[in-house]
Amino acid sequence: MPRLFGVGYRQAVASAFEVGIHNSTLAITVALTVLGDERLAVPAAVYGVIMFPLAAAAGWVLARRAPTREPVATP
Repeated sequence: MPRLFGVGYRQAVASAFEVGIHNSTLAITVALTVLGDERLAVPAAVYGVIMFPLAAAAGWVLARRAPTREPVATP
C-alpha cells in the first residue's frame, strides 16, 4: 500500500514490518479485553512467536533485493 502512495522502497518495507509486528499485539489485546476469551488469543500468540524468525528471514531477502540508491523525494 505505501508504494501506491509513492513511498520509497525502504520506507515501504519498514511500514510492512511495523504493521505485521503490531497486528499480533493488537489481536491479543482485543481477544483478552474486548472479547474476554483467552482461547481467541492463542492464534495471535502463536503468530507472535513464529513471526520474528520469519520477519528476520524476509528482512534479509528484502535487504538483498533493495535498490542500491533511491531517488530523493521532494515535497
